[in-house]
Amino acid sequence: MEAREIEFFKKQMESNLHKASMGTVTLTNFLDATKLAHLEKLKEPFAEIVTDGGFENAEHQRAIFKPEGLAIQTFKIKIYEIIYPKRYLELTHRKVLGSLMGLGIKRDSIGDIWMDGTSVYFACTEEIASYIIASYKTISGIPIELKEVQERLTIERELREENHIVSSMRLDVILASAYKLSRAEALERIAEGAVSLNHMVCLNSSKLVAEDDIISVRHKGRIYVGRIGGKTKSGRLNVKLGFLS
Repeated sequence: MEAREIEFFKKQMESNLHKASMGTVTLTNFLDATKLAHLEKLKEPFAEIVTDGGFENAEHQRAIFKPEGLAIQTFKIKIYEIIYPKRYLELTHRKVLGSLMGLGIKRDSIGDIWMDGTSVYFACTEEIASYIIASYKTISGIPIELKEVQERLTIERELREENHIVSSMRLDVILASAYKLSRAEALERIAEGAVSLNHMVCLNSSKLVAEDDIISVRHKGRIYVGRIGGKTKSGRLNVKLGFLS
């Protein structure tokens, strides 16, 4: 998110929270991890925010702004499984998202897309569900069907860990090591606002990261900073990095 977009979003959410303190309930579309992190900073007497993504462990979630103590309203989320001929079609997260966007749907109307082996599921807002059912008939020209899922599914993510030896815990150094980038490439990614630290865009390449920090890189994924071990004989640091597959 660019700085101007962040400020606009924050003002919208502050307005929603203030309205909640006055008795108005507001339901947002799906918010990503960066936007959800901004919600955690908002405070208003007599108002509260609750979130849900349809799946357990969902990264994209809808938020309800409501008066404090009011019973939680419905989040209006639908979960569908994509039934497709596995012999003729191989699905990826990008292919599913791209085909949904090809229907003219905005990204924030779609929640998480989860691939559990060969089973593929996605969350969407209830408001757009009937349009998706009527329009989403093929992916890459291959016919598909949608089956609504009633039970609560839990997204399970596999964490792949690697040991890295780095000169320091600077953000640009960790980024370059994690994705085998040159220092210049890492600096460029940070400068263009493509890197977030703990769900907040970070433009400070020299920012020191610590154990349990989360680094998100646009179009590349997420890095979890694990245990920082002792130094090597040359004075470099051993650090364990986790990658979600």
